[in-house]
Amino acid sequence: MIRETIYMYGRHALMEALESSPEIIDHVYLAEKPDGELTALLHGSGIAFSRFEEKSLPRGVERSANHQGYIGSIRLSRLVKDYGEFVAGLSVTPDTALVVLGEVQDPQNVGAIIRTAAAFGIAGVLIPEHNQAQITGSVVKVSAGMAFRVPLISIGNVNDTLRDLKKRGFWIYGLDGEAKQSVTKETFDAPSVFILGNESTGIREKTLELCDIPLVIHMSPDCESLNVAASAAVALYAWSCKHPKALK
Repeated sequence: MIRETIYMYGRHALMEALESSPEIIDHVYLAEKPDGELTALLHGSGIAFSRFEEKSLPRGVERSANHQGYIGSIRLSRLVKDYGEFVAGLSVTPDTALVVLGEVQDPQNVGAIIRTAAAFGIAGVLIPEHNQAQITGSVVKVSAGMAFRVPLISIGNVNDTLRDLKKRGFWIYGLDGEAKQSVTKETFDAPSVFILGNESTGIREKTLELCDIPLVIHMSPDCESLNVAASAAVALYAWSCKHPKALK
């Protein structure tokens, strides 16, 4: 990771973090005195907080940040897990699915994909360290706090990671507009990995070669394509329909 500390913004994200993952928060900054619910969570977790004014934001917070009076500093090493540690403790069943981001550049898309992954029971979102939008306050905000509900995992080389997952029994699926198999027709009867490619160029050729089954989302010819976040929502919903246990 490039930075050890990031900032999350907004009451919803802050409350979600305090309720589900308080250990990742170092400090909370508030523009106003906290209400009873927030005070109880802060005291219960033992997290220190302080007041700030708009003209003197905490150091490291961009002036353009849409914080709404709520800012939390997050330790990235506590939020984003190491791949080796994560996969060693992962219980792999046919109801297990992972998402691999393949050079997704827009933080809005990353946040939306994380939210979708949490909604449909995905066991983890794998994020390459290079050529990929990283976890930021904006990503956390777009995820609507779901960045604290689904494991986020840092990986090195995408292709090496996919080879390792193959050895562990996963089938690799790549969303590709030229594929033959429809996402709605696939049985998804093995542990699954979904690769989501770059917004402009899609999945890299060498990575696509590692896919066991490329999948296509059929749509009206009047629409050229869906963006990567929308495609992720369609594919992960299709998977979840075959794996209702993952939603429990």
